[in-house]
Amino acid sequence: DDDNRNLIRQYYPWFLDTYQSYPAPIQRADAARYFAVLYYGGIYADMDILPIRHVDPLLHKLNLPDNQDKEMIVAETYNLGLTNALFAAIPNSTVLHQFVKELPLHTRPLYGFERFIPHFAVLLSTGPTRLWIYLNQYRSKIITLNPAGWGQCHQCKQRHCVPQEGSFFETRKGGSWHKWDTRIMNFIFCHVHFCVWGGVCALIWVYYKCLTKRRDLPELLENKDAEQGMQDDVTGKKRKWNMTNTCGSFENIGCMMRILVSQHRFPIFCGAILLLVL
Repeated sequence: DDDNRNLIRQYYPWFLDTYQSYPAPIQRADAARYFAVLYYGGIYADMDILPIRHVDPLLHKLNLPDNQDKEMIVAETYNLGLTNALFAAIPNSTVLHQFVKELPLHTRPLYGFERFIPHFAVLLSTGPTRLWIYLNQYRSKIITLNPAGWGQCHQCKQRHCVPQEGSFFETRKGGSWHKWDTRIMNFIFCHVHFCVWGGVCALIWVYYKCLTKRRDLPELLENKDAEQGMQDDVTGKKRKWNMTNTCGSFENIGCMMRILVSQHRFPIFCGAILLLVL
């Protein structure tokens, strides 16, 4: 962090206050990588991205006659858009320079709610989403590297990730900066059908409960006077006696299962569907 700060202090002093104001270390790490590549040129890769063969053929793409107008190589992701986990640029790239000039404008992308959803605060201030939004304006100036080309593991298949043929890199499990909201977002991304069906079931369940309560309200009001003198323990014993009398015995498992299913049909149905979705 000291080396990054010294680089910015020496060559980009106008950004130093912004750099030091970032509350999360990952935001400073994001910003520093842009300035390092801007000043020195070359390629940047996260620590969980390991080269498995020479990257010279990859960087040589910027020197090809057909790519004279290209200034950057940026990796695409399986998730969505471009990422700052792996990118390259020529020294003093005009595209990258303009990007870092705009970073101070996005220190509070959520208008004060950054502490409540830190994942999106990072993505939208200095992270890959900020870079992706910006580079969409300069597609003619960049070369994109597909996920197979840099060996990215699919977010939902981390356990079965192996180096891909023709890839310059292999990726290991990273995400050291991830917090609770990141884990929630990754779960939703990898279990879309489960989350959609779970949400639908929850909404139907709430509607069913509200409808049942509204339907039973007149009957409850009529019986209110008759129930005022009853004690809670007496009520509990009476209900237990009624259930025992109905089933004959608590040992009658089949009878208990029928009662359980009849009283909780909807939750059991939803649970079965959720298991099938998973």
